[in-house]
Amino acid sequence: MSLRSLFTTGLLAAGALAAPPGYGNTVTVTVTEKASCSASASPTSHSTSTSTSHSSSTSEGHGYTHSPWHYPSHSSSSTKTSTTSKASTSVSSASKTSATSTASPTSKSSATSSATSKASSVTSSVVSVTTTTSSLASTAATTTILATATATNYGLNDAAKAAGKLWFGTALDVPGTGEAQDPYYIAEFDNIHDFGEATPANIMKYEFTEPEAGVFNYTGAEEFFTAAAGKAVRCHNLIWANELPTFITNPTVNWTNATLTAALRRHVTTLVEHFGNRCYSWDVVNEAFSDSPAGAYAANIWYDTIGPAYVVEAFQAASDAVRANGLATKLYYNDYNIEFLGNKSYAAQALVKDLQNRNIQIDGVGLESHFIAGETPSKAAQQANMEAFTALGVDVVVTELDVRLNLPPTVATEAQQVVDYYNTVAACVAVPRCVGIVVWDFDGESTYTHRMIAAAHANYSSLDTYSWIPGTFPGQGYGDLFLQPNGANTPLVRKAPYDGCLEALTGAPEAL
Repeated sequence: MSLRSLFTTGLLAAGALAAPPGYGNTVTVTVTEKASCSASASPTSHSTSTSTSHSSSTSEGHGYTHSPWHYPSHSSSSTKTSTTSKASTSVSSASKTSATSTASPTSKSSATSSATSKASSVTSSVVSVTTTTSSLASTAATTTILATATATNYGLNDAAKAAGKLWFGTALDVPGTGEAQDPYYIAEFDNIHDFGEATPANIMKYEFTEPEAGVFNYTGAEEFFTAAAGKAVRCHNLIWANELPTFITNPTVNWTNATLTAALRRHVTTLVEHFGNRCYSWDVVNEAFSDSPAGAYAANIWYDTIGPAYVVEAFQAASDAVRANGLATKLYYNDYNIEFLGNKSYAAQALVKDLQNRNIQIDGVGLESHFIAGETPSKAAQQANMEAFTALGVDVVVTELDVRLNLPPTVATEAQQVVDYYNTVAACVAVPRCVGIVVWDFDGESTYTHRMIAAAHANYSSLDTYSWIPGTFPGQGYGDLFLQPNGANTPLVRKAPYDGCLEALTGAPEAL
């Protein structure tokens, strides 16, 4: 359906514009082709009964504990043809000299960031995709598939709302990572046409909000709310096994069931009451279930001391605070590896039913959706899983979506990444009570992981800027919707997965 540009031997021309073409003008996308190759992209069609899980890794922002799931196998069901000069790609036809395509954006071309930047010196957060491919010879020799200049008449959030969803959103790791100081990054975050929701990646977790017993610190959270002004906020999270203060993990007096339960309830009650309706929802408990064996409770300070009742206690405290204060805040359980039907998803479903039977408020389930390209469940598998939850009378949200690649990226893996983003978003669109989609940040490696990537993959040091992925999964990355080819504080470009999300939201067939 849409034309995407393949940029070879580098990401963008050295002279890429800082501002996109004018509205209504004709955009010429020039692609210099050295060879034509075919890349197989396989939409996944899995049997969920054979799913397995990976061993524990790290997640949740910048280097925190998490276990991504790993879908074991898939069958190839489609082939897409792309163009590249990458030497390792098989050549299927004679080389061509050049190809030029012309397209006419409408009054709200997606090549333009519609938001007014808080940094007045920034004309636009997103650069034009009008360029050639012969520049930046020092950049990684890879093929980067970018979004089209005419991808849409509006952005992802606009399209999500038109599809009946509440919003399309993103995580934001503010303060502390440099995101708020990057004028191009923050201008795109402020673009309400793309992002109508914001999730605090780290700053509202336990160690930041209650660093000492009974001493609450809201400074960082307030900075986040200021940055997220005008957007819905999914507050994340109240109780988790990680990012805990030392008074919890290393107490001066060993915890008992009663004393730790009291600390848990104090923390939950205080935060729910303090932030009130500024939180559209809270992830009350995060990642309570294990991958090995799948669906069992994970061992952690809460479970080891209180037992499985800690989850009930957390939801009871949150439910009581919401009801006592007349709040509209919704309460969610959030986890990974529950995006497809299997023991872990069944355990989460059983938790929902248990809380409902106790008359404890639970409004929804967050499906994290940290995926690997080519190992993502099919649209049908994700839709069936969502419907299993919504049949219980709760909403679902895709809460932490990203699709990472093995580095270096190839034409085939980038094409598959588009399919995987498309399938996840399309599954949500197909389920009325899937109320929104949130990507886990939208651009690149964080400052400290950026250095690690630069050392391990020198040619890839400029691919991304703020993502948690490379610091957590060495050798993997490139999982987001945008790039900053020249690093932090420089213009962003949209990758082809942006188009994939947009096509899913608008009901268009996925096409590359």
